[in-house]
Amino acid sequence: MTAVIPLSQLAFAKDESLNASNASISELSRKAELVSFVEEAVAYAQKNGKEKALDEFSNQTGSFIRNDLYIYAYDFNGTCLAHPFKPDWIGKDKRDVIDSNGVPSLNNTMNVAKEGKGFTYFIFPNPAHDNRDEFKIAYAMKVDDNWFLGSGIYISCF
Repeated sequence: MTAVIPLSQLAFAKDESLNASNASISELSRKAELVSFVEEAVAYAQKNGKEKALDEFSNQTGSFIRNDLYIYAYDFNGTCLAHPFKPDWIGKDKRDVIDSNGVPSLNNTMNVAKEGKGFTYFIFPNPAHDNRDEFKIAYAMKVDDNWFLGSGIYISCF
């Protein structure tokens, strides 16, 4: 008998990724771009300091908005520190955010970030498509013991 794991309980820790044998070259390339983007943002935060980094990550016309990729920041208590497309979230505890399928998106993302880095996925509004809910593969990385950064690739089924 095969065990079925509810989607809401899935998160990928460390460098574990989705099954590469089922992913296209394009998807693998996008995931590599995603990881590189988050690593660049973490390096920026460590070099320039938290305050300057959070300002840059919240800037809708800043250097950390690239096509459909953008950086968001949270502390490990679930408080949003930066988000270019959800400025009303900044300063608020978002641990209770769940997607349209009941997936605790922020909690899953925090869990992989606490491990250092990793992938997870959920449904989230895509600002590039009029905030339509779309499947998102997210990658998160710890900046230090207090906060983490993340970004994600939207997978449009339309």
